[in-house]
Amino acid sequence: MRIPLSFALLFLLFPLRVFGEDVQVRIYSAHPPPRMSVIATEGELSWKACSVCEEKTGRRVSFKSPQSDAASKEADTQRKYFLTGSYELQPENGPSFAAHFPLRIDERPGGLVVVATMPLEEYVQRVLMAESGDFRNAEALKAMAVVARSYAKRFRGQHAKEDFDFCDTTHCQVFDWKKVNERVRSRVAATEGEFLSYQGIQVAAYYHQNCGGTVAAAKEAWAQVSEPYLQTHPDPYCVTSGGLKWETTLTHEQIDRALRASGLRPPTSWKAIEISSRGASGRAHKVNLFGGNPPKYPLSSSSLRFAVDRALGWKNIRSDLYEIRNAGREVIFSGRGSGHGVGLCQAGAEELAREGKSYHEILSFYYPGAELTGAQQVAWQKRSAERFDLISSNPEGDAKIVRAAERILPEAEHTIGWELADRVKLQVFPSMESYRNTTGAAGWVAASTRGQTIRLQPLAELRRHSIEESTLRHELYHLLVEARASNGAPLWFREGLVLYFSNPAVAEAGIVPLSVGRIEEIFKRGSSRENTAMAYAAAQRIVTSLIQRYGKPAVLGWLSSGLPAEVTRSVNELPRVVPQQ
Repeated sequence: MRIPLSFALLFLLFPLRVFGEDVQVRIYSAHPPPRMSVIATEGELSWKACSVCEEKTGRRVSFKSPQSDAASKEADTQRKYFLTGSYELQPENGPSFAAHFPLRIDERPGGLVVVATMPLEEYVQRVLMAESGDFRNAEALKAMAVVARSYAKRFRGQHAKEDFDFCDTTHCQVFDWKKVNERVRSRVAATEGEFLSYQGIQVAAYYHQNCGGTVAAAKEAWAQVSEPYLQTHPDPYCVTSGGLKWETTLTHEQIDRALRASGLRPPTSWKAIEISSRGASGRAHKVNLFGGNPPKYPLSSSSLRFAVDRALGWKNIRSDLYEIRNAGREVIFSGRGSGHGVGLCQAGAEELAREGKSYHEILSFYYPGAELTGAQQVAWQKRSAERFDLISSNPEGDAKIVRAAERILPEAEHTIGWELADRVKLQVFPSMESYRNTTGAAGWVAASTRGQTIRLQPLAELRRHSIEESTLRHELYHLLVEARASNGAPLWFREGLVLYFSNPAVAEAGIVPLSVGRIEEIFKRGSSRENTAMAYAAAQRIVTSLIQRYGKPAVLGWLSSGLPAEVTRSVNELPRVVPQQ
């Protein structure tokens, strides 16, 4: 497949929607509340059912999940609310929390989906409140702050298909809504913006409670992960205080029930468990159940551990670093450590800090070869115009972008048929390093929009590629499209509309489209530069064909009302091209 020259040039630097330094965290994810009240702790709350719906205010508002007998009626009309203010959440069956982060609350059968949008640094604070309770030394806590931030930067969008970034459980990073203490706040502030990278890419900053004296390689825990900075090595610091030794006795009946509850099918009347293979760190990799029918049943050690711990409690088999003894109808596990053993060992980090090592040295020990990248300190200044705020370290030199925006926005509003209600912030970064570190975007991404803030590469860089105004026009159309888009509007549709209006010169380009599912996946989860270019070209081609068939007013109306079923079916049947991985 050939990409037209106009698109190839455009993608030398291209304005994309990328995740900024806010993260969206689903709270109460393990136990979604059926009902919840939100009570103002200061002033009034504001909430609305969509971005263009009438806003309501008050001191208290309640939400409830549709009842099971009404689930079928609610399935297609699940209500979503957007709430702002200072509040206390009071769920029917969970702890109360006070915060001020914007909320999205989905009333779904099976429980409320509560998603908070917060700055990355505040997310890191809350993670440390949950994940670093045993730390006593400041340098260990600072190391953990860098690790939690690095993890968030690398894995942001882990739940993109569910329309948020992270859950609040061990599946992502445990998140604590307790009031952040000064000790944690100061350590996070001391490392603000710092994260780990390897050859220019943010590291997969895994961590665990206790490695038992040997750090595991990533591929021992996840076969598809093989990072040069996540290899097995001895950790003498972890065992300085004696190490975490544990022993658990389980009956055959307990193990059998746990395996079956996880969807596994162990043989009936099995007699014993034996370790059949170990990883480089000595952790069990495979086990066999013997003596049943069939006589040998192979099983990964992680499947055994997760099944048992999920059914019987998370401290039964605490790691895969163990020996097994069979005693009649019982199995005795004798082990060391806690967790998967990959990356930073919290027990070892604490001992390193106690011995006087800095957080830089701690990170170097657990992620050898990785570099500590610091956020460039920028002396931001603000200048305000009628509809725009300029955020820049050189506002006089960057003022031209405001004049361009004041000219382009009314033209875009006239073209699309509605106006922006909110002020727009134009943030111009002074260097490529500060832009990449703050937005997390690749160098070929010219701008990103988060909320009402358009973040731009240095204007000199945009001018060098002759895309200063085209980039700004693209992002302003983004704001206009998002102002009317319902939460259910697919990304391919929204992005295609932005491209149709902001780049009409390439609207007729003859691109063979990808499947809309693949386009959506690329937009949500990210991909290579080539695949991203292909996805944007395909989205624009699809939207162009829809406007040619149904007319601009009808297609724009689908932003808020949703795509008709016949349209969804037709675009799902389009030809497919699978991009290179």
